[in-house]
Amino acid sequence: MADTSALFTKTVTELTGQLATGEITRRDILDSQLARIAAREPVVRAWASHDADQVLSEFDSQMQAQSVLHDALAGTSDAARALTGLAIGIKDIIDTAQMPTQYGSAAYRGYQPATDAAVIQRLKAAGAVLMGKTVTTEFAHVHAGPTVNPHSVAHTPGGSSSGSAAAVADGMVAFALGSQTGGSTIRPAAFCGVVGFKPTYGRIGLEGVLPLSASMDTMGLMARSVDDLGLLSSVLLGHPARIVATTYRPRIGWYPGPNADEATSDATDRLARARAQLSEQGVDVVTVKLPHGDFAAVGRSNRIIMAYEAARQHKAIYLRHPDLLGASTVKLIEFGLTVTPGQFEQELRQSERCRALFQDAMQSVDALLTFSAPGEAPLLEDGTGASTFNRIWTTIGSPCLTLPAGKGRTGLPLGLQLVAVHGHDYALLQLGKRFEGIFST
Repeated sequence: MADTSALFTKTVTELTGQLATGEITRRDILDSQLARIAAREPVVRAWASHDADQVLSEFDSQMQAQSVLHDALAGTSDAARALTGLAIGIKDIIDTAQMPTQYGSAAYRGYQPATDAAVIQRLKAAGAVLMGKTVTTEFAHVHAGPTVNPHSVAHTPGGSSSGSAAAVADGMVAFALGSQTGGSTIRPAAFCGVVGFKPTYGRIGLEGVLPLSASMDTMGLMARSVDDLGLLSSVLLGHPARIVATTYRPRIGWYPGPNADEATSDATDRLARARAQLSEQGVDVVTVKLPHGDFAAVGRSNRIIMAYEAARQHKAIYLRHPDLLGASTVKLIEFGLTVTPGQFEQELRQSERCRALFQDAMQSVDALLTFSAPGEAPLLEDGTGASTFNRIWTTIGSPCLTLPAGKGRTGLPLGLQLVAVHGHDYALLQLGKRFEGIFST
């Protein structure tokens, strides 16, 4: 009989064979994850809401509803059942009717939505089980919750998708949903050493997801491998459930970006080594020329657009209960209220200009290689880390993928980011599948 206690350490894709032969079951995977949560949650604090009994009840209901199972993990079923019986963490800005949705804020403590967000409806239809709501910074901005980095409890997991990244990294779930308006999926995924994917802006509907900045808000996906990410993306983006690595000779653009001097020496050295590793594997790595001035400016545009829209989204709660909001949230709203409609429109035009420049520069390149984050995760008291190397790509709406890339000098994870043009989401995942083994060494 198989030892199922440590199944949480494996990706779901790694367990395919054992699932197919009946050596283990999806319930075994879930039990291992629940035991992991029971053991580690007092330390990691990844969950804003989690009820093991509720999870088991939902699992039983899903398995009964889909009693004739086709094993999507072996590639023999359609994507509609790709997640049957598999648990997922849900960032606590996404409405769930069966559990509280508190947006990381004391102002919404105990709030219970009446309906599920559209993305939750799709996950449930695919057989997924909600493991619970993961900790988010307040309104998905920067006011941090209690979650720590599972690799070192003195360090941040990043934000705003703090709990999602930590839960996946620690084996509490195989997948989790986050979101990104600045760097809120890519950065915490890099800090926690997991795969993080921000699709093209607008590819996944956000009905029932608390807005921060509607012009840039994007759903984020996290997993511990690109293959596992493929299962989740098959449901949410309509991709094939299995990612097939590219077989052609790709051309990768080299672009550390206008803020490269803000990266640590560890991150800089790792990016340079990745370039060399790709070249050794026969991948063409070419310099992509983008105007530094414009792209530095669009990174600043991200902050102004976000503040303007967040202020109008959250003005009412700010006026009623400013005492229940974090100081950084209050500062964001107050700054946003000073931004004029004319300034806002000017920053949107800057983002549109840079989107067009990026599209032109990438015509003969499959993806861009750049930093995921400035380096290793900072200490908790220093905040959730800077989104410096994410804002440009979020503002212009490009799909982004971060892959684990070993560890820095203090033993914390590093990541490497690939960025593609609009709509090339699946092609980006294919590149990630091809490169993840290279970057992990």
